[in-house]
Amino acid sequence: MKKLPWVLLGAALVLVLWMALALLNAEGQRETMMARACAGPLAKGVAPPQCAVLAGEHWWQHLGYALTHVQS
Repeated sequence: MKKLPWVLLGAALVLVLWMALALLNAEGQRETMMARACAGPLAKGVAPPQCAVLAGEHWWQHLGYALTHVQS
């Protein structure tokens, strides 16, 4: 029973990390499409992985932008 809080904390941290990585991926795709960095048609609005660009910024800047520019 004493390990349960630590297991729950570990699971929560893994979930937060997973969500942050998914958000970074979505932000990279958004930026790629906005910059028109890929030539050719995009399938269903999703940029191919080889077209992902981060414009030389750091990952925490993309995460901060994605968290602060939420549209409903």
